[in-house]
Amino acid sequence: MKRTIAFAALGALLLSGCAQQTDVMEPSAEESGAESPQLQALERAEQAGLLDQNENAREALTEDEALSAVTEPLDASKYTAAMTDEVLSIGADAAEARAYFVVEVSETGGKAVGKVAVDQETGERYNYLGDGVLEDYATFPLYNPAVDGVGGWEGTYKGPVSILLEITRDTPDTLTYLFSDGTQGTATVTGETARSEDGDINFLLAENIVTVAGGGLTGNYVAQPS
Repeated sequence: MKRTIAFAALGALLLSGCAQQTDVMEPSAEESGAESPQLQALERAEQAGLLDQNENAREALTEDEALSAVTEPLDASKYTAAMTDEVLSIGADAAEARAYFVVEVSETGGKAVGKVAVDQETGERYNYLGDGVLEDYATFPLYNPAVDGVGGWEGTYKGPVSILLEITRDTPDTLTYLFSDGTQGTATVTGETARSEDGDINFLLAENIVTVAGGGLTGNYVAQPS
């Protein structure tokens, strides 16, 4: 799977008019002289009010928080995880690079299982193959759909002009959505993003907020207490 960064995914959706979701790759060295599509998309999203204006001011994850993100889903009787000294930064230049903690996971007997890269800003996890190569966390050997794939999305969210959004998770790959205006359907889930079957509505999950793009329902929907 190609690497997908949550906010970059949202930018790609906005730039495509919400009609089609595409993978966003880091710009090549030849393209680094121009402003990247990701930054352009983020600027447009901020201008449209789709992103929290305080997002950039959010504190970065600590090493302990990153380590916990990796260890919590693991069976502590079988596996251990430790922070490495590896410095991982991916991007065409310093202004656009994203930094990651790298956590090594091993069996309790010492046999290596693999490495997990944790985005220092968003906390997203990736299967780290080495040499700067990231894959979706679902390809990590210990990925467990029952723990890592299901959940997170489910709940009630309040959006613009008090529109409510109800989300239920059917399978690790699909969810069902119902807006209080009657709009409903099924969407295919890819990590922290989802796309309706008809392609009209795209969803982005980040920190208990679902950002909706398309279908006349664009906006931020905030999770409500259960």
